[in-house]
Amino acid sequence: MKRIPITLVTGFLGSGKSTFINRVVENFPGRRFGLIVNEFGDVQLESNIVKASEERIVELSNGCMCCVIRGDLLSTVDRLLRRQPDIDHVILEASGLSDPVPIANTFLNADLNGTIRFDAIVCLFDVENYERNFRDYSVSHVQLEYADFIVLTKTDAADPDDTKAAREFLSTVDTEARIFTVDEALDPDVVIDTFTGDHADIRDLEIADHHHGHAGYHHAHEDVEMLFFRADRPLYADHFGFVFQHMPEGVVRAKGFLDLADEEAEDAKYILQYTGARKDLYSVDWKPGEKRQSALVFIGKNFDAAALRLRLEACHTPL
Repeated sequence: MKRIPITLVTGFLGSGKSTFINRVVENFPGRRFGLIVNEFGDVQLESNIVKASEERIVELSNGCMCCVIRGDLLSTVDRLLRRQPDIDHVILEASGLSDPVPIANTFLNADLNGTIRFDAIVCLFDVENYERNFRDYSVSHVQLEYADFIVLTKTDAADPDDTKAAREFLSTVDTEARIFTVDEALDPDVVIDTFTGDHADIRDLEIADHHHGHAGYHHAHEDVEMLFFRADRPLYADHFGFVFQHMPEGVVRAKGFLDLADEEAEDAKYILQYTGARKDLYSVDWKPGEKRQSALVFIGKNFDAAALRLRLEACHTPL
């Protein structure tokens, strides 16, 4: 029996994991992918951004896959495969704050009675924002150190010198990963189901129990501020736009979807993506029967989450 490969896609907040997964899924229409994604609340943000049929997506709603108890992570994969038995490849999209080691170790030491096998860790690396990330967030170091493949992202918009500097930085990192760049020439098949190593360095680690503090590998875990905002009434576009353009400095990542009071596009669902200096807000169609609402998550350090919530709630009135 062919064992189903498990690919773990990691990378710091805003590095482009969802975009990469969408590209993989679109490039392999004949391959039946199952996706397991992190969510940050009771409204599904990630599965509104990842392009896959709803029955092939499972959400983990605690926002940090590396903190999920091992049995729960395995049972999530098992549930997905039982629900969709035709799946022939599973992609795990970890939160940008997740340590990949406990996740990979879970699947390297359990194979659901021979039905699955762990394939590779693909780490996406944002060439525009890595310096701040590596200064302030230790998990970004671990994500690179244990990667099998590193894929450089944002190179289309970055200055060539910045991309060169990013490559030079990677040469100082303790990793044996193969490095690629996301561009028109990248064939996603290069980093999907092609790894030939055995991950002995991860397989043999004794992972500490995050919930009980037993001895072993203590995974990188960040102390961050996180604000989840949801609104059932539309937000005024001009007011929200002002808040969006004046994001608190400590916020490193924001994403979600919005119902905006916008006469020019009253049927549009807006997708928000914010990472450092990059601010994207674009529209898609609401799905038939989908509840009109706004749901956003803001992540970072040293920002006033309560003050930001008040500013967002004020968007129910015009600026």
